[in-house]
Amino acid sequence: MKDKKKIINWVIAIIVAIVYLTVSIVFKSWAYSWLIWGVYAIYRFIAK
Repeated sequence: MKDKKKIINWVIAIIVAIVYLTVSIVFKSWAYSWLIWGVYAIYRFIAK
């Protein structure tokens, strides 16, 4: 059961990274990218 949660966390992390890169490249706006990581960090903190 613990392994499944670990895999889900990795999948979410990869999705976040893909979204981050896509948003940054498409909108050429790296300045807003910290918001994406901020939201992800808060999610990780709560999900623990």
